[in-house]
Amino acid sequence: MTKSYLGIDFGLARIGLAISESGLLARPLKTIENRGERKNLVAIAEIVRQFDVGVIVVGLPKHKNTEMSDRVKDFARQLETLGIQIAFQNEMLTSIEASELCNDKKLLDSYAAAVILNDYLKENNKNVIPN
Repeated sequence: MTKSYLGIDFGLARIGLAISESGLLARPLKTIENRGERKNLVAIAEIVRQFDVGVIVVGLPKHKNTEMSDRVKDFARQLETLGIQIAFQNEMLTSIEASELCNDKKLLDSYAAAVILNDYLKENNKNVIPN
């Protein structure tokens, strides 16, 4: 059975989540409040179990080395404790693209996560994760 992909748009206030169960197309899943390392990991671990996630794709601001890119890398190191493969995807302009898809600010982060994950799937031509 194919494992799912989880896309993450990390933010200081909110974390957008998207899922691709087929490896072909991502859809927005939900947005969670960034409530600190432990609570974030518990919430994400539950989604990993629920959707049988094999790869977590984290949006990374690659256009320049910033404090935010360092925070995203720290967040990804925390995710490694879940024992799931972590991949990075350039998130440049994803919020703009997400805002063109969704007018609801409450859903915007999850749409940005879907854009990040769709970009990753397209660039890597992923449609099957080996068991």
